[in-house]
Amino acid sequence: MTRSSSPFDNDLVRLLRSSGPCLTIALIAEMVKAGLSPAAARQRIARAGDSVTRLAGLRFAHNARFFFLSEQFGRPSFWKAIEKACKSHGPSYWGAIIGLKARGGAFPLRLFPGLCGAPLARKGQLSPERIIERLQAIHMVEQITDEASGERFVVFQPPQYRTAKISHIRAQLAAEDVVLHGMKEWCRRLGLASFERIRLRNDEEPPVVSSITWDFSGPSYARPLAQPLKGTLRPGFIVADVNLGKILDSNEVAHFVRKHDLASGPRNVAPIMPFLVADGFTATGFSLARQKGVLATTTAQMFGEEVAKALRDLINLLSNAGATAAVNPEHLERVMGSLTKIEGAAHNLRGHLFELAVGALVKDVEGGFLRAGDELKEFRTGRAAEIDVLLDRPDDKGVLVIECKSKSPTSRIGLPEIQKWREDRVPLLRSILRSRSSFADKKLTFELWTNAPIAGAELEWLENHRSEEGCEIGWRDGEAMKAYLEKSTSKSLIKIMNEHYFRHALVRVIPSQQ
Repeated sequence: MTRSSSPFDNDLVRLLRSSGPCLTIALIAEMVKAGLSPAAARQRIARAGDSVTRLAGLRFAHNARFFFLSEQFGRPSFWKAIEKACKSHGPSYWGAIIGLKARGGAFPLRLFPGLCGAPLARKGQLSPERIIERLQAIHMVEQITDEASGERFVVFQPPQYRTAKISHIRAQLAAEDVVLHGMKEWCRRLGLASFERIRLRNDEEPPVVSSITWDFSGPSYARPLAQPLKGTLRPGFIVADVNLGKILDSNEVAHFVRKHDLASGPRNVAPIMPFLVADGFTATGFSLARQKGVLATTTAQMFGEEVAKALRDLINLLSNAGATAAVNPEHLERVMGSLTKIEGAAHNLRGHLFELAVGALVKDVEGGFLRAGDELKEFRTGRAAEIDVLLDRPDDKGVLVIECKSKSPTSRIGLPEIQKWREDRVPLLRSILRSRSSFADKKLTFELWTNAPIAGAELEWLENHRSEEGCEIGWRDGEAMKAYLEKSTSKSLIKIMNEHYFRHALVRVIPSQQ
């Protein structure tokens, strides 16, 4: 319903132009300063016409409304005022905004419940789904699909919010997974949590305690968390969030404190011990954590400076694999050697770094210009694809494009994975590369590399699908990669491939005693 102009609109317009967009409570305070009674001020606001705009989509505490002028919408000052209003009268929205800012402005949709800190289902509280829905309604956030992985992400929509590249977010999450596995092992060794019941954020069963989602959770029978109950011990809980994206300040700590308060609020909830892990904290952030009883700790404090530095190096390596494709093999060896000491993290870590190791290997053996992890788009269809390794070889040998599949040496690559590469990715990448002038006339070779065996039905299928117009098709399994490795002159690369991909601890055979 359209409102007509009101004789009181000029006063409101003047206030909004001088004070900026704000909640009704702020407008009332300004009117009271000018001599009106609170009741008269509320009446003027209620009778406001269409010269001013009421924000639709967000509901604030105490029935407060957010007022602004149409020309103010979308300006940096508008979004700053929204944040201020959410902090004072919309803490559920504020938690989501602060959480997303702390994560670089983009985060996987599946992990949003932990980021926003809202209860999954609790009377009187907004759910994570409702929070996203309302922030989307005012165009503060939107959902996008990362074409390289197919995963949905929540990102800020206003341009003044700096949004990190999705590749950087994925790299940060990979490093944080290493920390979470390290915490799991730490809790196991101390007996701080029931090892088999610890849950991490990427587990099939998410780490939820008291309807709040965390990055880490586990029941604990340690005093004083465990409590007697009918002749048995009722466990408390260890929970943790990990953020390696920035030095956390008081806003991020306050958001975590609110998560813990929401989890501990209901009656009969067992004690919950909260850990907040980061690269570091500002003085005010750390002080607030101590004041509120939060165990704020850094990766260096938990694992030592060597591992902390290796985690930072890992993020840098994975954030822009194309720019770091020609990474010094000795540096890659140090990072992998430091981080694979953390039990449980090794398998995922090897997968993340396999393409860098393969890229460094082919460049060492064949020379040429190397790129890794590049995302390219086909202009005709708009489809995108990520190239694991691309080597533009010297002496007119053409371009080698490698799809990397890291496996445990005891496992095998499945036929569906092979078929997807051969029938979908190869034609798409061939089309993309042929449309680029730098590759239009060059010989193209597409190969699938895996450290696992290729045999049986998978090998037979590949043999029957070698032909592809305008390019060559090939593959190397673990045995073929070992033979190729013999051509390398890099001791670090030989050590990386042998220790982490061909005969790592998961498959070493201990000779029986005679």
